[in-house]
Amino acid sequence: MNYDGEGTAGRAGWVVGVGAALATGVLLFFGSGLHTVPVLTWLAPVPVFFVAPRLRAGVAGLAAFVGWLLGLSNLVGYLLGDLEVPPVVLGFLVGLALVFAGTVLFFRGLVVRGHPVMAVVAGPALWAALDCLIATVSPHGAFTSLAYTQAEVAPINQIVSLAGPWGLSFLLLLPAAAIAARRFVLVLVVAVGTCVYGVVRLHAGADDQPVKIAVLSAEGADDAGWPNAGGPAILKRYEPLIVNAAKEGAQIVLLPEKTIDAQSGQLPPEFQELAISNKIELVVGVTALGGGDHNRALIFHPDGSAPTSYDKHHLIPGLEPYESGDKLATYNNYGLMICKDMDFPALARQYGELRTGLLLVPALDFVDDGWLHSRMAILRGIENGIPIARDGSKGRLTLTDSQGRIVAETTAPADAPASLIGELHPGVDRTLHTAWGDWFAWLCGLIALVGVVLLSRRGGRGSIRHGQLRGLPVADLPAGDAAGDDAGDHHRPGPAGVAGGRETAGRGDGVHRAERGRRRDGPGEPGGVRPLAPGAADAPGQHRP
Repeated sequence: MNYDGEGTAGRAGWVVGVGAALATGVLLFFGSGLHTVPVLTWLAPVPVFFVAPRLRAGVAGLAAFVGWLLGLSNLVGYLLGDLEVPPVVLGFLVGLALVFAGTVLFFRGLVVRGHPVMAVVAGPALWAALDCLIATVSPHGAFTSLAYTQAEVAPINQIVSLAGPWGLSFLLLLPAAAIAARRFVLVLVVAVGTCVYGVVRLHAGADDQPVKIAVLSAEGADDAGWPNAGGPAILKRYEPLIVNAAKEGAQIVLLPEKTIDAQSGQLPPEFQELAISNKIELVVGVTALGGGDHNRALIFHPDGSAPTSYDKHHLIPGLEPYESGDKLATYNNYGLMICKDMDFPALARQYGELRTGLLLVPALDFVDDGWLHSRMAILRGIENGIPIARDGSKGRLTLTDSQGRIVAETTAPADAPASLIGELHPGVDRTLHTAWGDWFAWLCGLIALVGVVLLSRRGGRGSIRHGQLRGLPVADLPAGDAAGDDAGDHHRPGPAGVAGGRETAGRGDGVHRAERGRRRDGPGEPGGVRPLAPGAADAPGQHRP
């Protein structure tokens, strides 16, 4: 395929762009979303990154945007069907596609101006910094981050204990950028370092005594009213499950979010009685208590003391008309969070700062998103070195250790009971992410800023030197000046006006190849060419039209 020196893409360029967009879209569709194939996530950015420096900017940007939007279409059914959001919310997916397109164009700009190494680092850095920014301002937190696609991929996922989820966001785009810019050694060094760190951390284990935990889910509608409506029936379903779990040695029993709706403002006394009679810590999710409507988690204690209470901080817009909480809740080194709270890395990090040894999380999923939400919780545990018990009714019941390894897991269907019993070792494994927070995202922002400065510089020789892309044509390079002919290798072959200075019929740049051997960037001499004096040893012959 051929492009002229000023980056004009012909029909072949559009064909390449369409092909790259389709390839990226298909790979992302199956490599992200509610259920993922992790290896495809790494491959998804490769097609558009690879062709971006070889296409005009407009074509490259459009290919990246369309490809990413096609991949994100795997969330449309979930958003419109399960969450029942208005169609206008789908504009958020368009925004994410624009962010990816901007990242690709940023990478491309650095490559074609002669900064391939910076491009390999700054492109993924911009993506990671924006991922953090979106998580900070979005009411859905880090829900859309690609980092969760690698939640089960050890040892790579351990990088979040150092750099937070933004470390994984950076890594997921790094191979595509390195392949496109032919900088394979750089990505190899990063990959080896990441894996070595992960292996070392996975061998670190907690020395605390294990605690046996039962995670229970009984079929029935959530928010069942108490003392009227379906509340008593729901309680009757849970009673035998709780008693059986205690007989099997469970010390903590975890029930889902919104188990019942305490409409009268009175807590069912049965929960406290079950905690006392079975000598267990009983964690229950309830809603609509007196003094305002809340989505609340309570720990009922075996000694009969007042329950420990936690109100959900992050409510689902349009679906949860409750008052949001603003305080953490801990008891006996156990911490409480509720469902969507786990989508927000900053909130989980606060428990890490308190050196919480175990997180107990009542949750309620939408069936289809059970896998994704449980994996989001896994990353929160790795980030802060905290084991987590999560009760995702209508989704997944999970027990995971401080390295994010799944100790036990089962599916919790909407129309049948489910129970999970296993042991976790409470105890926090202090991490750099807990101590320093989003330091890596700030570093990525600084790297991206350096890239912006390089792009904004004027008067420099923006170029791709001979052979950097192995002779493949690069768009938007001016003939001669962008070729880097002063490197002393102007006799090497390459595309006309770009890589080797060869003239092609109909595309000559008006400068004889031999005349390019002497250059000067002085003003007033177009092209920086200094003619050689007649009779000089290396003077060219008469150049005839």
